[in-house]
Amino acid sequence: MKAMLLAAGFGTRLRPITQWVPKPMMPVFGIPVIQHNIVQLREQGIKDFIVNLHHMPVHIIQHLKDGSDLGVRVQYSLEPTIMGTAGGIKKVENQLQDGAFLVVNADTYRSLDLKALLRHHRRRGRAITLLLHQNPLLAPERAVWANKGGDVVRFLDLYRKDRSAGVPCDFLGVQVMEPQVLSFIPPDQPWEVHRVYVRVLSSGRRIGGFVQDGYWKDLGTPDDYRQIHVDTLDGKSPLKIPAVQREPGIWLADGVMLGPTVRVEPPVFLGPAARVGTGARIGPHTVLGRHCVIEPGARVARSILWDGVRVQKDAVVEDLLLSRDFQHLLPPLP
Repeated sequence: MKAMLLAAGFGTRLRPITQWVPKPMMPVFGIPVIQHNIVQLREQGIKDFIVNLHHMPVHIIQHLKDGSDLGVRVQYSLEPTIMGTAGGIKKVENQLQDGAFLVVNADTYRSLDLKALLRHHRRRGRAITLLLHQNPLLAPERAVWANKGGDVVRFLDLYRKDRSAGVPCDFLGVQVMEPQVLSFIPPDQPWEVHRVYVRVLSSGRRIGGFVQDGYWKDLGTPDDYRQIHVDTLDGKSPLKIPAVQREPGIWLADGVMLGPTVRVEPPVFLGPAARVGTGARIGPHTVLGRHCVIEPGARVARSILWDGVRVQKDAVVEDLLLSRDFQHLLPPLP
């Protein structure tokens, strides 16, 4: 089975951060979220990936290359004009004719039991199956409604088969599609996937909804981006931290150097070759990227520092997202 990763978007809600890095390359514990998604799918048997690109494509290509470093095969579909969440799929139609394929939002991370999702899709025999999470508090105009039989009966405010049936759900950015769906997408023009859903449902065909429990997070805003780190450090997310837990809540990658009298308040993650000077204080809920340097006496708390950031002697960094190019103030944690 092939997986298409949707990675062409502008990440407008993350601006100005996405002026420096495309959204799928946002590092989560130093590893781009698109790579976290590839590894999650690879561990469940997916080895062939197609990635569509538009905004800052070189960043993604230079990092993933052909996928061999991750034990997979990655091909790219460049979109000089952004084609949308369905138009991008249509553009690679010839590569998706072998059978059912996955479509995955590259900027979202979630728990995923792929075998259970595929079993549901095959058993129900639907053209599309969406991975959903029940959310009774979700506003109707943002919800996908699934009934007890596992079918989508209402989608946003665009399609309503039965107002009373079903429960409101979040869409978790993973869907299984059959090649027949591609015939509902017009060629050579931008097209969004919600318009495909409406066409499929209006034709009398059914769309499946596989409702699961578990964690998920769309890295759509700076708050969401910080929250996935907080949740993972607190043990609420299935995402794997790429380090060894030296003490409860203290995750240290290779080559970390701590000076005398450094105070580390868990939970924290210190990335590869990070250096913390004498008397500095780190944490709680702090993430240091690769080769970060915290000079003596500095204090860093509730912040995310990207690779290569240096904090000057005795400086105080709290509730900030920092890179060598920008800084962004984060809201206080509850």
